[in-house]
Amino acid sequence: MWEIKMDWAKQVQQRYADGAVREWERLSATPITRIEYLITTHCLERHLPATGWILDAGSGPGRYAIDVARRGYRVAMFDLVGEMLRLGRDKIAGAGISARATLTQGNLTALPYPDGVFDAVMSLGAPLSHIPDGSDRAAVISELARVVKPGGVVLLTGLQRLAGYRSVIYWMDEDFFDQIMTPEQRSRSIYNGSQVWYSFAPGELQQMAQRAGLQIVECIGCEGLANHLPLEHLEKVEADPERWPVWKTLLLETCNEPSIIGISNHLLVVAHKP
Repeated sequence: MWEIKMDWAKQVQQRYADGAVREWERLSATPITRIEYLITTHCLERHLPATGWILDAGSGPGRYAIDVARRGYRVAMFDLVGEMLRLGRDKIAGAGISARATLTQGNLTALPYPDGVFDAVMSLGAPLSHIPDGSDRAAVISELARVVKPGGVVLLTGLQRLAGYRSVIYWMDEDFFDQIMTPEQRSRSIYNGSQVWYSFAPGELQQMAQRAGLQIVECIGCEGLANHLPLEHLEKVEADPERWPVWKTLLLETCNEPSIIGISNHLLVVAHKP
């Protein structure tokens, strides 16, 4: 039986110390991660304010931060892992947007920003699922709510428990299956894979956002209809100039459909600070 490492921050730093390039490339690596990127970007276009200063909390090397900076926003990238920010700095310079971006290393449980300073906050790619401690997860969400202006939007993401159960069979991951054999294991929802992960029960992330004083605007499944479909089939339709526009439209039209949100690997919760 494995034990949870109590210092999750150190674990994340070790896990991603040499993974900045891999993380930068993740959203273009497979058909399903490209769909995750497509749906998430669609959500940003719909929910970010017209202008302003955006915090990317748990930014990694900054794929989304650079996207929004290219659209004219000022961005603050904040991440625990220095290697992520070093690659992000290079990518920002290469994109010619250094004047609109700042990069800060630190822990999400204690953000070094004043209250109500950002027009929007986004935490994408499930940084909250890197945190196995429930009180720390709650502290992070409270911090994200604290630093956004009243009237601002907060976008939270986490891995989903029910999708994880489907992934066990999709990938035939026997090690993962051994960790969900009992009701106690499933209720803890902390799994040991490439690192220790936490996956959210249905409604849990929304409830945590509400306890932090946020109001739920919309929930989105970042992989939507496509999750756990054969990758070779997704790749084939992606390459089809006639069928891809139709499939893309279906993905975007249904990504907030309650009947499919729970089967997506990543849940995106759009919330508003009164």
